[in-house]
Amino acid sequence: MKTNVDRSHLVTTSTSERGQVLPLTALFLVVLLGIGALVADLGLSWMMRRHEQNAVDPAAVAAARYIRPAPNMTQMEQAACFYARRNGFFSGATSNDKSANGCVPANDDEGATLTVNYPPLGGLAGQFAGRPGFVQVTISAQHPSFFGRVFGRTVETVTTSAVAAHTDGNSNSNSLIALDDTDTCATGKISGTGTQISIVPVTDPATGDPFDGGYVYVNSTCGNPDSIQDPGVCQSGDGSGALKIDSNGADLTAPQVYVRGTCVKSNSNSFSSPLDEGAGYYADPLYGLGPPAIVGDGAFCGIGGPQTHPTGSGHTGCNFNSAGIVVVEPGIYYGGWRIANNVQIQLNPGIYIFAGGGISLQAGGSIDVVGGDPLAETARVMFFSTDNPNYSADCFGGGGASFECQGAMDFTAQSTFKAAGLLSGPYRGLLLWQDGDGSRPDKPVSLGGQTNLNIAGTIYAPKALVTLSGGSSGSGVAAVQIIAWQWTVTGGATLLMPYDPRELYRLEQKGLVH
Repeated sequence: MKTNVDRSHLVTTSTSERGQVLPLTALFLVVLLGIGALVADLGLSWMMRRHEQNAVDPAAVAAARYIRPAPNMTQMEQAACFYARRNGFFSGATSNDKSANGCVPANDDEGATLTVNYPPLGGLAGQFAGRPGFVQVTISAQHPSFFGRVFGRTVETVTTSAVAAHTDGNSNSNSLIALDDTDTCATGKISGTGTQISIVPVTDPATGDPFDGGYVYVNSTCGNPDSIQDPGVCQSGDGSGALKIDSNGADLTAPQVYVRGTCVKSNSNSFSSPLDEGAGYYADPLYGLGPPAIVGDGAFCGIGGPQTHPTGSGHTGCNFNSAGIVVVEPGIYYGGWRIANNVQIQLNPGIYIFAGGGISLQAGGSIDVVGGDPLAETARVMFFSTDNPNYSADCFGGGGASFECQGAMDFTAQSTFKAAGLLSGPYRGLLLWQDGDGSRPDKPVSLGGQTNLNIAGTIYAPKALVTLSGGSSGSGVAAVQIIAWQWTVTGGATLLMPYDPRELYRLEQKGLVH
């Protein structure tokens, strides 16, 4: 059969249009080659990162075994080198030490480097940077870059890190930590004529030796440690320093004092502690600790008293101002506490959450022993101050009433304060906690000035000033650990601060943590 074709409807392609296919095809090929090169680079980086991770994880765990009883860098480095070699790095090495025969770039096909940091260092260590009890192992190696050649880069560097822990059963070995890492001066301060601070580790009953700890750490860089003429000597005079021992007769006695900047003291003061100026940065040891939940109705303002509520008339807090003994239970106190007029608050054990308002211990008021047990010496409690979550948006926006937003924690009346941290649970050893993530985390924490001060536990205020006073005369006992943005110890009296990790917050960790 013959078919007739109506050629008037056919569309013909001109020679010029057909010619456009070649450059478009070339362009697509370039794009595809670029994508292929990028995929190859990413794949090589991923494989190298997995290779490095397989090496640094066991290396960090092995190195952490040599943190206790005293850090041994040589053994840490040898342990890390051993596991790096076992996982394919440094094939040319014949030993695990730092010699030319060990884990050095010349003995690796990719020129890899192995670094062991105690304590951990830099951004790869995250919140563990600068913290004793943790060790960091890092491997860095290179691979050829295909996509990078377009921009003149022939190799890509892949760096992988792991952090492992072997802590001694508490958050750290320090008694006083000033976290402020700016150049602000006197972020750690001893003031008040005759204020004598004595930090002495107690005896570990398991070994018969004193516990390892009781150190003082000040992060501020105020002062110039490079110009120090007498290393280990707190300079006399009216100069500025990160740690300041002020007022006549004031003194600080501790097993060791570390200051990133310098230490200064009044001419008439003594300084009875080993001193390390120009020390490294010390990170917040409790960073990332999750707060207790704030849900539901609040606690009662004493037995038979009104109940606090998240909203409405019951969210303005408790006013304890009628003389006598008031027994309170743990729970959520919306609006906080105000204690005055010879009121004695007796605490039952547990967690006391102040959702707004904080706590104010005014003249005549007191917080004393566990309710119902006259033989108890201290109340085993934790105080936590933050915002009322129902008004947190207002508080963060700069509004909100004082009883709705995070408040100060003030225990500075001339009265009794006897309390200690919890004995069990996730917050074991914590006594006072000013929420560092609240709307007003810089609200101060003040303790002391009492005629009878007997406290123990960790005081945690990562963005606030903590002031501890031993009173104007006599002595007090504060077996505490202060982890604060800044701290001041004052009062003009002798304040004993025995270091006992059994009374402090415990963060026992072993193995990989980051």
